[in-house]
Amino acid sequence: MDVMSLKNAAIKAAIVLLPSCAAAFLTEKMVYVVPMLAASSFFAGTVDLSEKTNRRRVDEDEADDSEAEIAAETVDVAEAG
Repeated sequence: MDVMSLKNAAIKAAIVLLPSCAAAFLTEKMVYVVPMLAASSFFAGTVDLSEKTNRRRVDEDEADDSEAEIAAETVDVAEAG
């Protein structure tokens, strides 16, 4: 397990635990803690700080740009002919 995955796991744990502990401490009622756990779990599941996903998104954007350029050239050729 590398350092980045540990850092990512720690951030996700903090996203879930800090709001839940705050709700438990401030309200002293379980009825507010359980929904906070659910909501913060959804948010923590979407957080991804790894470099791999960022690089992949950039590659997809470059591919979309080149496809758009090819489509534009095809339209220009079709209109000229």
